[in-house]
Amino acid sequence: MATVKSVGTVDVELSVSELELIRRALRLVNHFGELDDCDPARELLADLAEVRS
Repeated sequence: MATVKSVGTVDVELSVSELELIRRALRLVNHFGELDDCDPARELLADLAEVRS
C-alpha cells in the first residue's frame, strides 16, 4: 500500500477513459472505502469535475 510522504501538485496526462476510471474509483471510495478516505476522495472528485473530458 502507498504511503503519502509529502503533499504537492502533480501534473499527469490521462486519456479520457483513464480519467473516467479514476472518477469511478473515487465514487466507490465514498460507498465502500475507509471513512478516513471519504473526504479526500470527495474533494478530489470535485476537482476532477472541473476537468472537461
